[in-house]
This record gives sequence, structure tokens and C-alpha cells, in this order.
Amino acid sequence: MVNERQNKILTLLDEKVSVSIHELIECCEVSEATIRRDLTNLEEKNLLYRTHGGAMKRTSARGSEDSVEAKRSEFLYEKKAVAKYLCDNIVQSGQTIYLDAGTSTYEMIDYLRDRKITVVTNSTYHLSRLIYNKIHTIILGGTLKHSTQAVVGHTAVEQLKNYSFDMCFVGCNGIDDNFGITTADENEAFVKSAAIKNSKKKYILADKVKFDHRKFQKFADLEDVVVFSYEIPEKFRKYDNIIEVKQKEEV
Repeated sequence: MVNERQNKILTLLDEKVSVSIHELIECCEVSEATIRRDLTNLEEKNLLYRTHGGAMKRTSARGSEDSVEAKRSEFLYEKKAVAKYLCDNIVQSGQTIYLDAGTSTYEMIDYLRDRKITVVTNSTYHLSRLIYNKIHTIILGGTLKHSTQAVVGHTAVEQLKNYSFDMCFVGCNGIDDNFGITTADENEAFVKSAAIKNSKKKYILADKVKFDHRKFQKFADLEDVVVFSYEIPEKFRKYDNIIEVKQKEEV
């Protein structure tokens, strides 16, 4: 019975990529407590990722070439919680910050409204939200990578060399405790590395699926940055520069 129900959950994830607790209760006709036990068991077997209020297909969560639109809905509650924490506790008026392309950094923008700050970004995806919130913005020039809507290339890197940031907020595709912070694309790595080099404080935003994974291109050493995540795997809790953010209030 348990195996049959858990197979049904995995089949539904194959069809929909992500599902809510409510959907699973209706599909399996069992209690919420039973579904939560099933999800915990399946996550321990590395067959899915649990999210706030549901679950997500593991292969999709790890995919590095999904479009920015597809990625945005992944771990959305968690991304918003981290974004709110950073904007409430780290960012101050009068600062110049670098906001990297990515869906985690995107969630910071609404919380930056009414701050007297300057944002430099390489994300065309961020632009409409920055404009809506009337945030003073500098957009880097260069070559547009369509899947992530990030501006990359020599022009962007050279432009970054002329800037100094109070802090940067950078996304990643992998965090390995030995190898460092990585991304799947070499050109994006060059931009991230340049922004980090010219920032006084260097922050990485990552959801839990990025931990213990290594992608193609390294752009920072773990000890040189501070990582913020909604949930941190047990093996990474020993690091003082990896901060877990869990907020009870609605975001």
C-alpha cells in the first residue's frame, strides 16, 4: 500500500514536475500527515525534493539549462523568505549593490522598494521589476544569454571592473565544500567572479538543491563568501559562513 502510494506520487511528479500537498492528498486519498511522511521517505531516497507546501521532481530541480521562467516557481516560498531577510537585515539605504541574474536575486527586488540605493545588474529579466519599484538601476552591456536572460561576455566583465560595490548578491548552480561555488556556464562565471572581486561584502543565494553539487565552472571559493539559504543540509552546518534563514511570518 505504501509503495503503491509513493509510486503514484512519483508518477504525478513525472507529469507535473511539482505538486502541492493538497494535490497529493486528493490524488492519494490519505491524510496530510501520511503524505508528509511519504515525501520525507522519498526525499531520503533522493527521489524528489521537498518544497514549502509540496514537492518537486529531483531531475528538474537540478537542471541547469531550464529557462528563467521555469526556474522561478522552484522553491518560491524559500526564495522569498531569504530575499526578505537579506533586504530587512543586510541592505541599507545609500548603498550600491550588484544584483546577479537569477530567480533568487529576482525575489529581492520588491523588498528593495523605497530604498535609496543603486542596483547594478546583468539581468534583463530583472529590469521590468526594478523599473516598477522605481529603483535606480545600471544595466550591464554585452551579449544576452537567452535561457537565463543574463548579459555576459567581455563587455560586461570590463564594465564591472570600473565599479565598486558595497555588496553583491550572486546566484549559483552548485556548492561543493572542497571545490567551491560553481555555475554551469563559463561566460556567466566570469561575470559573477568580477562582481564578487569588486564587492566589499560577497553574498551567495542558494536553495537546498545546490548543496553538495559541483558544476562546470568555479567562480568563488567557499571561504571567501557568505551563503544564505532557507535550508542547509546537515554536512554544511559546521560552516559559520553558511546561514540558514527560516521565517515563520508570511512573505
